[in-house]
Amino acid sequence: MNVTLENGKPVRGDLIKSVILRSDATPIPSTVEAEIRVDADMRRQLAEGKRFYAGKDGDAYRIINDPYSAGGYYQGGHDMGAVKLIGVLDCCHAVSFVRSTAIIKERATLSQIYRACGATIKAVDADFPVPRFVCPIGQPPTFPIALALQEAGGIVRWKSGKLRYFRLADLFTQKTVMSIRSESAEDVGSGFSERPEIPCFYSVDDAGQIIFGNRDKARTARFVPGKNIQQLRNMTRCLVKRKIAQVGFTPAIAAGDLIDVVGGAPLAVVTAAHVYQSGTDGSGSNQYSKLWLSSLEG
Repeated sequence: MNVTLENGKPVRGDLIKSVILRSDATPIPSTVEAEIRVDADMRRQLAEGKRFYAGKDGDAYRIINDPYSAGGYYQGGHDMGAVKLIGVLDCCHAVSFVRSTAIIKERATLSQIYRACGATIKAVDADFPVPRFVCPIGQPPTFPIALALQEAGGIVRWKSGKLRYFRLADLFTQKTVMSIRSESAEDVGSGFSERPEIPCFYSVDDAGQIIFGNRDKARTARFVPGKNIQQLRNMTRCLVKRKIAQVGFTPAIAAGDLIDVVGGAPLAVVTAAHVYQSGTDGSGSNQYSKLWLSSLEG
């Protein structure tokens, strides 16, 4: 997997010990974990706050941790200690920080909200207006953005250099990008915990009447103020993890893609982790992708 420094210099393959590129259906939709052998100059290039580029599309990531030493050795007259670093998608990285000022928006689009929170994205494909957005002082914007997506009944994902919004139901009308056999993936049973953890929501309308969301199943109930019936129903609709599959290295697969399960119903990718281990430390090389697959509930 290619890694390029902020100055445009590619990191040599023999210096890359491992890279894990994650795609998630979350407000910060892509992250990278890497372990790289560095000399003093490269250590400065991979310091906290610096950018680097990774993945098949060369997306920019911002280092958010203080890269710590993971041990190393002396090579060619240089101390080649290894560092472990974490990078988040650069255009969204500001959204992960706790706010020192509040953000309150009425009828702003999702892209406007992202930019108000410090993101540098130009647009969100399939953008939509958010009735009301509030991020108080002392909270990172990721939580209220996730809440806005929950009320809209959708997710965002990053693919091919673009941030896109998907309604949850639309995820399952796409063409599948891969087929796997049902028995080749680990099953995840969660029936007992679903009903208490996926509640029915209720509120009070403008006329003072109690209104409910999805009550098709017996669930715990939670009150939320100022929501309409559609928002209440959307808040119960969610992706529930059903399978975990390990497949060949396929970095083109991203969160939000649909996987055909032979012998079962298609499942949506909620997280895709693409793992590259070079084996330069003698541990053996390995490349694979791990997919967390979900069905639609509610």
